[in-house]
This record gives sequence, structure tokens and C-alpha cells, in this order.
Amino acid sequence: MIISLNYADNMQRFTITIFLFMACLLQAVLAQVQTTNKKNLWVVTTTDTSNYTPAYLGNGVIGIRSDRTGLCAQTVHLNGLYDRVPLKDNIHLVNEYNPTFIRVIFKDGQELKFDHNIANWRQTLNLKEGYLETAYNYADKLGIKTQLMPLRNLPLAALSIVEFEAREDITFTILNSVSIPDRSKSSAIHKPAFDYKLYRLSARSNEKIPVMSTNLPTESGTDCVAGANTFYFDGPVPALDYTRIDAFNQQLSFKVVLKKGEKYSFCMLSAFTHTGFTSDPYNDAVRICSRDYNLGYRYLLQEHKNKWAKLWESDIEIEGDDQVQLDIRVGLYALYASVAPGFQLSIPPCGIANEWGGHIFWDAELWMYPPLLVLHPSLALSMIDFRSNTLPQAKKRAAQFGYDGAMYPWESDLQGNECTSINYKLDMTEHHITADIAIAAWNYYQVTQDRVWLQQKGFPLLKEIADFWISRVSKDSTGNYHINNVVGPDEYFEDVNDDAFTNGVVKLALDAGIKTARLLSEPVNPEWQAVYKNIVILKHQDGYTLQNDRYTTQIIKQTDVNLLAFPLELITDKTQVLKDLEFYEPKIFEKGPSMSYSVLATSYARLGQTKKAYELFLKAFQPNRKPPFNFIAERPNNNVTVFCTGYGGILQTIIFGFAGMRIGENGLYQAQTNLPPHWKKLTIKVSGRKDIVCVGK
Repeated sequence: MIISLNYADNMQRFTITIFLFMACLLQAVLAQVQTTNKKNLWVVTTTDTSNYTPAYLGNGVIGIRSDRTGLCAQTVHLNGLYDRVPLKDNIHLVNEYNPTFIRVIFKDGQELKFDHNIANWRQTLNLKEGYLETAYNYADKLGIKTQLMPLRNLPLAALSIVEFEAREDITFTILNSVSIPDRSKSSAIHKPAFDYKLYRLSARSNEKIPVMSTNLPTESGTDCVAGANTFYFDGPVPALDYTRIDAFNQQLSFKVVLKKGEKYSFCMLSAFTHTGFTSDPYNDAVRICSRDYNLGYRYLLQEHKNKWAKLWESDIEIEGDDQVQLDIRVGLYALYASVAPGFQLSIPPCGIANEWGGHIFWDAELWMYPPLLVLHPSLALSMIDFRSNTLPQAKKRAAQFGYDGAMYPWESDLQGNECTSINYKLDMTEHHITADIAIAAWNYYQVTQDRVWLQQKGFPLLKEIADFWISRVSKDSTGNYHINNVVGPDEYFEDVNDDAFTNGVVKLALDAGIKTARLLSEPVNPEWQAVYKNIVILKHQDGYTLQNDRYTTQIIKQTDVNLLAFPLELITDKTQVLKDLEFYEPKIFEKGPSMSYSVLATSYARLGQTKKAYELFLKAFQPNRKPPFNFIAERPNNNVTVFCTGYGGILQTIIFGFAGMRIGENGLYQAQTNLPPHWKKLTIKVSGRKDIVCVGK
């Protein structure tokens, strides 16, 4: 059939077709622009070299502070490796072994340094895949790109990937140098040692890999850290030149010759271990280097990314607040980077670094542990198992000072020894940590419902802690119980009686012991019940909860009373919660630890005062961000690289405040959601479980 159209009809159809085509084209362009302009909320990038606080990298065992060159780490710490020298010094994490240094020496003998020759410098912290990328041009003759990462799939190793691009014909030498302190006078069994060998991959293979290894006693000589480096090459293995400079310095080098425009890359794997993990650290370090060598470094890199992808199956997604989304991802990354399953290690306040000696405080149980318990129970298990493992030492410590049960140290090392400097009294009076640990153990059972764990590890810990407090309290003539001569979370007040938080957390610790005993059909100590029912929490005549028996209206270091509303949930009456919030908020020292404001924010969110909650939530971290990667410090004027305790606090505000989550005897449940007004949606993703979705009003 033939259809005839006149000229006007043809023009009309042509016009409509063109219009539809242009509309589709415009829609595609707009979509592309939106995609291009959309902020990547998984990376933090900087081009400013002037105000540089190192990035924090970790895998739960290795903690690294970055360097601007990308060719090394400023410091490397190993979780759990402590030493005490001299005798009166306090125990601290050891960080005297750093084999990550890659040096570039040019043909004229000049060494690449971070100076005026650096151009187009950029560093990017990739939170999603757990690495730091550095890129820049050097003296218009060499382009450099590096990636540095503690491996998530090989937690006793770090990977450095280096790529060069010649801007001109060029010859240079790559040199990996390793230095150790002089331990020659150590009287212990561990002695310093260097070695370089070609190790066969297997008995059936003639292929050999170069390994430069080190054995380094701690300064006291009681422990040992060992390490090894090996290289991967894309293409033929170059001639390797090993030099033993002296008893404490060695190096491995190779030459690179490039034509203009050519690229060259290699990878260095650094392995670490210590006597806290193995009785054979020296050989184990070599074993780590050779384990998957035949599979190539790209296999290691991909497995590392796969492990991080698995971790990020538990995430917090915020729609309507991009900057906070990025800040929260940085916080989650800091916690994930500081603990690993299987090692039964916990998290120091500033991650795996030497601030406060790298000791384990109450920060672990009260601040960092709860968000991990919700998002990754396996990581939380490592932290509480650390306390279970150190229970025998806590029992010895209680006996040493005349108490029953178990008395945990204020600052702990891997073995559970007290590490607080003797210049402070906190080790002898800030006892609430022993009850904090009990709450963490009970919460682990409530969330996981793991009755076997409760029977084997949880109840022994809870019982010994309950027995400690029975021997620690004092009974008055009226039958009430008091805890005298303590320091609470507000460390401005020493040697007080009836600190509100201490008495409150002890009450909950005893309740946890009672409930656990009943669950497991174990006998309940009647004294636990008596103290639980009759321990006092002071109240002022004006109606607010009194912080301690000496408190009037003084400035406080950090929140104490307000912890009874959250996280303890001992005070639930809204009028009382609000009265305590309004009384103590103005008393908090403005430049004190950041956690106070996250506690206040959580309680205000639960009261439905979301605008106030959001203001305090921001106050808990924004003033403490440090350029260029925006990790937070403990205080606004503090320059530590990262403060994991503070991140634990703000993550709790999101989970237990805005999202309304609770921990009960039957596990996690959700109460009232109270999102900040401009948040469109909050999603808490937990691997293997249904997403917790909160929609804004």
C-alpha cells in the first residue's frame, strides 16, 4: 500500500524526529555530565604538600604512616610487639624496623629527594581498596607513580608497587636499604642478623627468588622482630647487587636504563613478624615472602582488593550529605585498618602507632568495639578474645593488690601487663575499665547469640570481673554499696567516691554476670545480686545526676554522667536524660577529647532533637580533622595521624542514635529512627544480613 504525504506533513514529521533526537542527545549529555561531576566518595585526594599529616594505612597487624615521596613509609608498627627500656620507662610499641625505603640514584650520583624538582604531585587514599597512590614528575626527566599498602590477604606483609616513565633517555639505580639499631650488647638469646639468599620456590623447581632478611632483637633483648624483602619484576630479572655495608646496614640494588617514553615497573614485598606470633620469626618472615611468589604480585594485589571488598560489604551509606559520607568512610576505614580476625588483637586509641605507647585502653571496648560488633562481629571477636586471653594476668594483678577476681590494667600490652607510666595514678584508680570489658563480653553474646563462646570464654571472664567488684566495693550502715577512691572518665577528678559512670557500669557488669550464670545454669553469687541492687548513683538536690561526691560545677575533661543514658541505658527517663544533658554539656572542656560530643549527639538523637544532635555530631569530628586526608585527631590542636576512638564515637551516633539501633538480650533491634533533617536516606549494610534502611522525613 502506498501512502502519499504532502510537503507540510513531511516537514512536521521531520521536525518531530529532529526534536526527539536532540532531546535524547541532551539527556545523554546531561547524564554524562552528572556521572562526570559526581563526587567519588571512596577516595581522598590531595595536591598540597605544604601542610602534610601522613595518611594512615593498616591491615590490623601492620600500621603505616605515609611519606610524601610514596617510595617509603615514615613509620611501620607491628600490632602486639611491645618493649620496655630503660627499666623505669613505660612499655611501648616497637617501631625501629622499617625496610620499606626505596631510593632512586641517578647516573650523576644525585638522589631523588622531595624538593623543588617535584611537580604535579598528587596523593590519593583509596578507602575502598586500601592503598595510597602517589604520582608526580621529577625534574622533567622522570614520571613516578607508586602504590603502597599493607596487604589484607597477607596480614604480615606490605606491598610497594613502583612505576617509572622516562621523560628523556635516562639511567638510574633502584636501591632498597635496610638499617637496624645496634643490638650487639643484648644479653638475651635473640641476636641481630642480616642475610641475603636466593631461595628456591620448591624442591622440584630451579626458579629462585631473592630475599634480603633481617633479625632484630627488641632493645631489652626479650623479644625479636624479623623481616624480609623480595622483588617482583615485569619481565626479565635484572642483575641484583647485594651489599653488606656493615653489621647494621645492608642494601640491594639494580640498574634501570630507559629510552624517552619507555616505562618500567617493579614491586617490593616486605614481610614482618615477631615473637608474639611465632617462635621462629626469622624463617617465618622468609616463608611469607615466598608463599605465593609464583602467582605474581598482581595475584596478591587482587586478593588484597577482594578482602577489602568483603570488608566493605558492611558499610554506612548516607544520601544527602556527601561530606559526612566521606568522613564516615574515612572513619570506618581507620577501624577496619586497625584490626584483623584470627590474631586476637585489639585496637589502640590511635590505631597501630606509638601514641600512648600503642596500649589498649577502655577506648577499645566502649568506643571502637560497638560499631564493629554491629558491622563485623568477627573483628569484634578478636578484640574481646584479646581480653579473654589476658584474663590470667588480670587475675594475678587483682591478687597482687589485694582483690579477688580479675583486675584489668588501665593500659595493656599484648600479655595484659599494666603499661601506664608510674607518673600517673590512673593505673591504680581508673578501675572502670574492668567493668567496661564485662559489658563488651555480654554485648558480644547478645548480638551473636553464641552460647558456646559464652560458656567457654564469656562466663569465665564475667565471673572473675564480678568477683573483683565484690571485693572492691564498700558497704555502709544502711546496706548501700559505694566505690571509693577512683578516677572516672573525667580524669580531672582523682580519688573521688561514687563516680557516676563507674558505679553505673559496675551495676551493669554484675547484671551481665547474673544473667549469664542463669543462662548457663551456673550458681549465682548472692553478693553479686546485693551489690547490683544497692550500689548508689548520686543525685543533686536540683535534680541532675551528680558526677561524684566532690563535684559542684567545675569544667570536666569529658563526659561521665551522660554515659549513663548512652551507652549504658541505665537512665531512660527522657526528662532526666535531658536535664543531665543540659547541665553537663556547658561544663565540657572545649578542647578535650572529641568523644563527649558524640555521646551527647546520640542521646539528643534518641530524644528526637535531630537538629541539636547533628550539630553535636559535627562538633565531635570536624574541628579535629587534619589535612590533607582529613583523619581526625583526639583534640583540635593535636597532630596525631588518626584517633580511632573518636571515629568509634561518631559511628555509634549514626548506628545507635540516628538509625535507632539497640542491643537487647535477643540481639540487635531497631527503635525510633531520627535522621538529620537534610538526610534523605541512611543505610547500614551488614554482610550476610538484610540492610537497615532509614528514610528521612
